[in-house]
Amino acid sequence: MKNFQFPFLIMLLSFLVSIPSQAQELLERKISIRVNNQPLDEVLQQIGNLGGFSFSYSPDVIDTRTRVSVNVSNQSIREILIELFKGKVNFKERHKYIILQSNPKKENEVPENFNLNGYIIDKRTGEKLANASIYDPYTLASTISDRYGYYKIRLPTASSPVRLEVRKHQYVGKSVIISSKKNTYLPISLNPDTIKSLSVRPINIPKKTTSPDNPKILIPQFEYTSTTYVSPDTIIEIDSIRFQKKLRTTYQRVRKDFSMAFASAKQAINTRNITDTLYRTVQNSILPFLSTNRELSGNVVNDYSFNVFAGYSLGTNKLEIGGFFNADRGHVRGVQLAGIANVVGNNVTGFQYATALNVVMGSVTGFQYSTLLNFTAGNFHGLQLAGAGNVLLGNLYGWQVSGGYNYARTVRRGHQLSAVNYADSSATTPIGLFSYVRKNGYRRYEVATDEFNYINSSFKTGVNAFYNIFTFGFNALAHNKPIASIGYGFGTARNLGRGWMVNADVTANLVFVDEHIEDNDPAGLFRLVTAIERKLGNRFSLAFGPSINLLTGNYVGRARDDRRFFSTFWLGGKPDQTRSNYGWVGFQAAIRFRDKI
Repeated sequence: MKNFQFPFLIMLLSFLVSIPSQAQELLERKISIRVNNQPLDEVLQQIGNLGGFSFSYSPDVIDTRTRVSVNVSNQSIREILIELFKGKVNFKERHKYIILQSNPKKENEVPENFNLNGYIIDKRTGEKLANASIYDPYTLASTISDRYGYYKIRLPTASSPVRLEVRKHQYVGKSVIISSKKNTYLPISLNPDTIKSLSVRPINIPKKTTSPDNPKILIPQFEYTSTTYVSPDTIIEIDSIRFQKKLRTTYQRVRKDFSMAFASAKQAINTRNITDTLYRTVQNSILPFLSTNRELSGNVVNDYSFNVFAGYSLGTNKLEIGGFFNADRGHVRGVQLAGIANVVGNNVTGFQYATALNVVMGSVTGFQYSTLLNFTAGNFHGLQLAGAGNVLLGNLYGWQVSGGYNYARTVRRGHQLSAVNYADSSATTPIGLFSYVRKNGYRRYEVATDEFNYINSSFKTGVNAFYNIFTFGFNALAHNKPIASIGYGFGTARNLGRGWMVNADVTANLVFVDEHIEDNDPAGLFRLVTAIERKLGNRFSLAFGPSINLLTGNYVGRARDDRRFFSTFWLGGKPDQTRSNYGWVGFQAAIRFRDKI
């Protein structure tokens, strides 16, 4: 019994799998037949026998008494039937049958639509080409050749003129003028483009030059270069830092796969095949694949674009509004508003707003705002404003403002303003709680001593004009000294030349008076320290200078000086039991470790 069940299941599975395959391939089966002046019904019988199927038709519709001649070798059933009936009979597949139906046409009646069908063929090899794009640039009617290279497109008879455009990646495009607006079998041959296939990159999207009612097909210029295109104003240097390498890799991958992320399968094929730019005044869509621009939406630049949930287009010239998402392969000019996110594959000029995320793979000129995150791969001119963070892989010529963090490769003009700022290099001053400028920034790790703490450890980061200070001091349980202090502040420094520098630091410190920290009353130490720094080699400096200090809290004697050096000079008299705040002039000496110059 077991031996019987296994072969039976295999046969059943093979049968079920073969059913859809056969239904899809009947018209594409190839046969060879040679008959001369024989009745049509006999010829159809022979064709069916050779192809492994049967014809279904009514003798009242098909005149079987007609005598025909056929002489073909290794040709598809579809092509044989087209030649046999000259377009007067329609045919379609149903399981193992091909159904023949008359193609009635009333006299003097002009149909609203007509069909063009045929094969897309490699002119050099005769191979039939799958995934070729066939479209009408005026009505945006389009189709894609199937895996056998066959296409069928329905066009309105009212449109004038009718120009069929055929595009296939790595093939020379072709324009076909359709003079007869009737059902026509039209095979189209394409020449391989051996030059373009080496490495083709669109430089930019051409500007609109004609009326939207009469769009002109424009083919962008091309350059022959390396395999990943980045426009001149968005070139990003590959940095040695691992973090920047990761951002660079992510940028290249996102840009390469941009069209695939938002497009349907047919739209993705069209964007790969078609380098032409189409224009429309208004586009409406529910989803990227449900648009008035149909399957060509990824090749159309719209003046106005309205997307109920999400939209996908080549570009926008004036206004784009999306309920959730807006996705543009090319540029955006004017205003772009999205409920969740805007994603643009090239440059943005104007105002861009999204509740959560703005992603621009080119440069931005204008105002970009998101309540969460802005990401720009190119340069930025204007104001980039975000609730959480801004990321800019190019140069900043304006302002980055956020509540969380800012990242920019190079700050040329303007400023970064956020809690955390990072720049590879900066010609201006970042303003924040923590700022880090890698190449030309100010960084010091300092170990110092003064009259209040025996040891102070500080880290300073930013630029010379303004840097942040994080400091920690302790006294190792010394008598009449606080246990420790921790503080934060700001500073500024100026080069004097010949290895000398002067700086001024202001810090606010929380003081822990004794080991019972939980029982301490609040105490604060505010300090202004000025120092002269002398460089010693590439890594080290010595610094020394006076300080002005204010201690708040009734901790008499905690600043008492028991040393011979750095004597304390009290401001307003020595502290006593009647005073809770007192100040003094002190002194600080430090060793500083800095970046190699």
